[in-house]
Amino acid sequence: MSKQRAVITATKDPAGHMRAQIRLTPQWADVEAETLPWAEYQLPIGNAFVPCKTGDEVWVEFPYTDARGRPDTRRPLITGAAQSAPGGVPSVAPEASGQGSAYEPPAVDGAPARPALSATDDFVSHRNNLLEIRSAGGGYEITNTASSSRIGMNESGQIYILGPGDLVIDVGGNVKVKAGGKTVFDSGDTFSATAPQFEFSQ
Repeated sequence: MSKQRAVITATKDPAGHMRAQIRLTPQWADVEAETLPWAEYQLPIGNAFVPCKTGDEVWVEFPYTDARGRPDTRRPLITGAAQSAPGGVPSVAPEASGQGSAYEPPAVDGAPARPALSATDDFVSHRNNLLEIRSAGGGYEITNTASSSRIGMNESGQIYILGPGDLVIDVGGNVKVKAGGKTVFDSGDTFSATAPQFEFSQ
């Protein structure tokens, strides 16, 4: 039995086996929801788990056989996401296809340029408000699109950490900051530093 297109109808496996419920499209359009099978995932090496969401379109196959040696439709396997283009717009992140409304972060004065996007050439994942971009030119950015916090590196090697909230750096060893150019601290409030011993050299 060849691969079949399906849609995810539920993700909370009542047996606790981390499966997702699927409906073949269009073959099972009239099948009662409570009788639809729960499919296992085909995981990458290392067992990293990327869960589906209800409504996701996927490819499934039926690797198991029943007592008569026929494909067992009660034990499907999700092998990957199914690509589609509803209304002519690809079902991938706009940053990947170059179509639709790509995420635009708020401008930050003095921030380095973001990685340059190249439609159809970049790795893009946008799930659960987490946008990850690995550009074809070697840039990288990960963004929380709900808060606009971003960590990235553009193609020229400039690194940035940007966010509307607090930043905490906590290390158990030494911290060394070495700059080939000038170092600027610009605080909108008080600036303080504490240490058992304080040394300053110029």
